[in-house]
Amino acid sequence: MTVEHLQGMIGILLADPDPLKRRDAALALARRSDEPAIGALARALGDPAKEVRAAAAGSLGSIGPPAVCALLESLADGNWAVRYRAAEALGSIRDGRSVAALIGALGDGRDHVRYMAAKGLGRLGEMHAVGPLTAALMDENPFVRRAAREALVSLGSEKPR
Repeated sequence: MTVEHLQGMIGILLADPDPLKRRDAALALARRSDEPAIGALARALGDPAKEVRAAAAGSLGSIGPPAVCALLESLADGNWAVRYRAAEALGSIRDGRSVAALIGALGDGRDHVRYMAAKGLGRLGEMHAVGPLTAALMDENPFVRRAAREALVSLGSEKPR
């Protein structure tokens, strides 16, 4: 992908009125691991269209470790949908740098974010998460509790039910 093509994809991702074109641009940027692509994909986590947010998270997850810093920043965003997608991507990358942030996200005010944080911690396989995940078994939301239980099972800390 040339620099001009990269700039064009970023322009489509961030400004095209058609959400399907924005989604396709996010998917195309999954092959890039440079700062401009990662930054644009991180911004797209806040896109108004759910399919664009999902594609951006998937692309950042595919990029892997180079995207972790941008995702950690996104996990502190004021928009819960951005935090949700950031937690999703961090869990798919399986990078130890995200453990503390995902543990912190178990206390998020939005149950969607807590759910994805628990799910991500299960994927990371870090035993440091056992205590916080055990506490999440008492979450008010049944989906968060289930994700925490599944994460603990994957960590070998709880028996399947």
